[in-house]
Amino acid sequence: MRQAEALRSTAAGLTMGITLVLGGPALAQETLRISLDTNPSHVRNKGIELFVEALKERVGDRLTIEVYPSAQLYRDRDVARALRQGSVEMAVPGTWVLDGMEPSFAITSLPAFYGVNEEATLALMDGKLGQEINARAEDGMRVKVLGPWMNLGFSHFYSGRPLQTHDDLRGMKVRISGGTANAARVEGLGGIPNVIPWPDVPLALSSAVVDAVSSTHESLVSAKLWDSGIRYAFEDRQWFGQYVPMVSSAFWDDLPEDLQQAMTDAWNETIGPAREMAATAQDEARQTLLDHGVEMTTASDEALAEQRKKLLAMQDDVVSEMGIDSDLVAMATEELNRHGITN
Repeated sequence: MRQAEALRSTAAGLTMGITLVLGGPALAQETLRISLDTNPSHVRNKGIELFVEALKERVGDRLTIEVYPSAQLYRDRDVARALRQGSVEMAVPGTWVLDGMEPSFAITSLPAFYGVNEEATLALMDGKLGQEINARAEDGMRVKVLGPWMNLGFSHFYSGRPLQTHDDLRGMKVRISGGTANAARVEGLGGIPNVIPWPDVPLALSSAVVDAVSSTHESLVSAKLWDSGIRYAFEDRQWFGQYVPMVSSAFWDDLPEDLQQAMTDAWNETIGPAREMAATAQDEARQTLLDHGVEMTTASDEALAEQRKKLLAMQDDVVSEMGIDSDLVAMATEELNRHGITN
């Protein structure tokens, strides 16, 4: 009897030991799901491919990395809450869908940035201003911002009606992606803003629900909107779109320090090439629009400065309505002035 009990005890101990040994690696391996709502051919998805490749080189099989494009997990408008709740590990949403949770993400869409060039915008968002916005997002949204933001590019106006000056925008029904500042800008330029999901834009144009679209060259090409009647483009650098690399704190805080470092290193290594890819995509898309008969007009710096001055009259109201910290706006204005942008 005693021998049988000893054998059973030994067997149980061995079983527990095997379970622990086998369970160790399984428990150590984490799954990193990345949610994107754009399709695999989009420049954001291509940039994430670079990041994933660099990360895999660093972590081997310690992380299972899964990319879900085309809103298979979440639309960008919903992903910030999913990150906060820990329902997904990573996403790279545009700033325009984040200002409801952290108003400061709307700063680059304020009138002060209208017509501002890419170099000045990036200098601010990669510097002290962007770091302050990241810190606020991390505290309030329960996320970790991996590093510099990924670029999309400038938003411009596109229409099936002649569009060659700011005056041509008056009375046009303009599709926007959302955001109080974006709506205010369209209104300030004489248009009528209309929030329409991107997949519904072709029908909205074809059925005259809207007369124009506020978007980017690359996005226009991805949807082949010349087939929906777009014939004119007015390049006015309304604002510079960027995507923010966010990791859920629920996932990040449980990662070993070396895996955290691997993620930030992989992001910092690939953000430069990803931005170059985005710039190339916009240039190529511009040429594609021209090749499909879209007439392109570029607003002069003088015209942009004049309109920026007019739009600034409404900025305080927009800042107040959105709850943006006025100290951050003052910081942005001061930095823009240092870069020769007068407001």
